[in-house]
Amino acid sequence: MSPITMSLFLALTCGQGMSALAEVKFIDYDYTRFSQDVTEYDRLASLGRDPGHVATAVSSRSMDKPAAIAACQRAVAAYPNNPRLNYQLGRAYGYSGRGEEAMPYRLKALEADYPQSLFVIGYLYSIGRTIEPDICNTYELWQRAARYRRLAALVALPRHILRGDFEACGPSIPPEDLRAYLNEAKAQSSDYYVAMPVDDLLA
Repeated sequence: MSPITMSLFLALTCGQGMSALAEVKFIDYDYTRFSQDVTEYDRLASLGRDPGHVATAVSSRSMDKPAAIAACQRAVAAYPNNPRLNYQLGRAYGYSGRGEEAMPYRLKALEADYPQSLFVIGYLYSIGRTIEPDICNTYELWQRAARYRRLAALVALPRHILRGDFEACGPSIPPEDLRAYLNEAKAQSSDYYVAMPVDDLLA
C-alpha cells in the first residue's frame, strides 16, 4: 500500500480529519427531461440496474437480442437525443458481441451525463474494452456517476481509491467524501452482496 493510500485508509478507519458534514453535493438526475414513454425496446431489454429504466428488467440471457436491436433502432430514430434509449441500444449491441457498434450510442448517452453510461464507460476505460484504456477517465466519470448516486459508482470509486488505482489522476477525494458515498450506497440497498463490500470499506 502506498503512502497516499495508507493515509486515506487510516483516515477512513480511525476518523482522522473527519468533518461533521460531508462535502459531497449529491445531484438528482432529471430523467424527465427526456421522454419516459415505454417503448417496445424497453419491454424487450430494460436494464433493472439502470436508475432510468421504465419497464420490467430483462436479463442479458433472456434478451431477444436481434429483436431488441431492431426495436431500439426504431426508438432511437424517433427520439435521437434520449440517453436511455441510446444507452439501451448500446447495451443490446454489446451483449450481441458487437462492442464497436455499441460505443457511439453509449457515448451519446454520456453526452447527456446519463448516470448509467457514466459508470459503464468508466468501467470500459478501466479495462480497455472497445476503448483505449485510461484509468484517469474512469476516475473522472465515476466521480460524476457517484454524485448522481449511481450505486455501482458509490461502491467502486472508494474501493479503487483505497487500492491506489487512481493515484496518478489528480486531486484525491477526502475521506469524509468517501464515507458519504459509501453511506449513500448503504442507504440505497439492503442487498447482502452490496452490504458486504460497503461494510468492509467503511470498517
